Amino acid sequence: MTRTTPVGPDLAAPAEEPRNSLRDDRCSGSRRSTPEAKARKVLGLERARQQTLLRRMESVRADMAILESLLFELLSDPAFVALLNRQGHVTMPRLLWNRLIGRDS
Repeated sequence: MTRTTPVGPDLAAPAEEPRNSLRDDRCSGSRRSTPEAKARKVLGLERARQQTLLRRMESVRADMAILESLLFELLSDPAFVALLNRQGHVTMPRLLWNRLIGRDS
């Protein structure tokens, strides 16, 4: 542990000068942005876009799970199946049926 001595504001050590680093992408209007700053900005925007896409995908996945369970429950009701048959809906797409019964194809 280092010991520090209290000093007045006029005797304090000068603050460390900010270094030009890849982290500092805030550029004033008179300076041109560096390729690193541009790339960082593009990557940040792409990351945000992908995160939004992932959130939307999770939302759709949750909605699909609800719809699958609802449709499975409806298809287990003989009155609903009879109604579908009377309306002329006698077949179901194979992919949908496989998904409902839990088979991957």
